[in-house]
Amino acid sequence: MPGRLIKTQSAFDTLCDHIADTGLVAFDTEFVSESYYRPRLCLLQFATTEKQAIVDPFEIECLDRWWQLFADDETTVVAHGAREEVRFCLHFAQAPPRKLVDVQVAEGLLSRGFPLSYKALVQRVINERVDSHETRTDWGKRPLAKRQIDYALEDVEHLLRIWEEQQKALTKLGRLQWAWDEFERRNGVYAAEDEGERWRKVSGVHRLSRREMAIVRELFDWRDEQAQQRDKPPRTILRDDLITDLARRKPRSLPDVTTTRGMRSGHRRDAEDLFACVQRAMALPDDECPKKSSNHRAEPQEDVLAKLLGIALADRCSEFGLSQSIVGSMSDLQDLVRWHAFKGRTGSPPLLLQGWRAEVCGNVLTDLLDGRVSIRVADYQQEAPLCFEPVE
Repeated sequence: MPGRLIKTQSAFDTLCDHIADTGLVAFDTEFVSESYYRPRLCLLQFATTEKQAIVDPFEIECLDRWWQLFADDETTVVAHGAREEVRFCLHFAQAPPRKLVDVQVAEGLLSRGFPLSYKALVQRVINERVDSHETRTDWGKRPLAKRQIDYALEDVEHLLRIWEEQQKALTKLGRLQWAWDEFERRNGVYAAEDEGERWRKVSGVHRLSRREMAIVRELFDWRDEQAQQRDKPPRTILRDDLITDLARRKPRSLPDVTTTRGMRSGHRRDAEDLFACVQRAMALPDDECPKKSSNHRAEPQEDVLAKLLGIALADRCSEFGLSQSIVGSMSDLQDLVRWHAFKGRTGSPPLLLQGWRAEVCGNVLTDLLDGRVSIRVADYQQEAPLCFEPVE
């Protein structure tokens, strides 16, 4: 274990110098999320072609150098299922990673397996086996056992080899740029999770009036501020269903706030704050209340058309050897139908008509909607058994 576990600032700085010099590093993290406002970073794991190391963030005073490397345009960082790693970078570096490789995503562009676990991916790409017995460990506890160190290092041990093999395969298929485009797109998706009107994600809010939505917004903002101050998950401060209940009931007095079943003693301590939120929302002028979402009213045939396109998309993915789940979901198909057939093709094209996805399925799906092609079964023994034929 000595030499593998870094617990001093000087050793960490030396590691960062090494990473900067090599310009290529495998990276993973271990964290605990269920008890904190943001996931609590417990370990950082690194592997270059020359060394492997684990950094204990509880012992290192300043990790800024690493986050700067992660966000620069010179260091290629290879990870697996990198959503939380991106979010850590966005939080600590205040910038997205510029050259992040996600081998889980890359594999989805090479095979019909997405998303694959790290264990399955290692076995598929390089025919190695990894342990998986520490997936439920508490990474916040110290000291760390040797088995935990071994497991954490194993999470980065094979990443560079996997990416090397994937690059070869992607290049051969002409899909390497697809991968880089998809890595970047997903970084944007992760960044957007903490932007915009997050209160609109409260369960059931779309069924409320504008005044009730104003109450939800006030309560959501209060809850988020309290969660940050207390370093607790927001829903442990006040559940979504309690927020919408308060919005519907519009309590007119302090005692009315806590009459909802499910309110606990902690909520009674917060009753004055909750009541103040309701009062502020009730005092708003009508034109300052949130507007209803301008979601397009679904036409009855949209679902049927999306399901038809889903059959075509499945066949195209089989033909290309792609995982359908990485290309598009049923929601993406509905967006395409809505944009192409019912919204006059105004605004930005839907996801399935952008970038590499348009190469895979864009023209086929829109031609099918427009009646320019028909589908028939060509050979039911083939992986892609359908045939798309021009309509005379």
